[in-house]
Amino acid sequence: MKLIKKTIPLAIVFTVGVLTLLSYYVPHKVAVDFVETVSKWENIVMAFAFMLGLISLFRTHYGKITRQVPGWGYSIFVFIGFLAMVVPAIVTKGRTMEAGSITALGWSYRHIYNALAGTMFAVLAFYIVSTAYRSFRIKSAQAFVLFVAAFILILGKVPLGQLIWDKVLGWTGYTVSQVIGWIMAVPAVAGKRGIMIGIAIGAVVTSFKIIFGIEKQYLGRD
Repeated sequence: MKLIKKTIPLAIVFTVGVLTLLSYYVPHKVAVDFVETVSKWENIVMAFAFMLGLISLFRTHYGKITRQVPGWGYSIFVFIGFLAMVVPAIVTKGRTMEAGSITALGWSYRHIYNALAGTMFAVLAFYIVSTAYRSFRIKSAQAFVLFVAAFILILGKVPLGQLIWDKVLGWTGYTVSQVIGWIMAVPAVAGKRGIMIGIAIGAVVTSFKIIFGIEKQYLGRD
């Protein structure tokens, strides 16, 4: 049992991981073909993973409906929304426009999907404001710098803010648009690149941990 549940999966992950890693550094047709084959299999696995996630989602909400747990009424709309988008997509073969007129899929996308997406982002706006409030509480020098940069960006996005800048700091010879451009082009880009470098290093370390069997969470709890 241990051989099937742990040893064989670890051996497969190690073999495929090492071969894929080496293929990117070997300028040979065999290596290129191997990477292309692995990419095709990745798409196949992703398709099955998507279906598995969809089935799991439906089972979870169906269980809430049958047990009538608190909030089970919202689970009904999961099925309604799914059918409202998938059925028209199948009938129209994925076309939103046909012969110059909108199809059933186009109507569903425009009046159902866009409305729901707009509602979701409207709700997220309150969480963003709450997070911004907590982030701008000045408790350190780094928080002060973040507050100043955010204040300048917010100030420059409204006409009143531009007027205040011209009246108060116009003597500096720089407009608020120039300051915003510098913030977005220099400090923001530097911070973004630092974050991306950190993410890349973390992905490489995690990949090596999975390849060499240090990270085994994908094998399950047992």
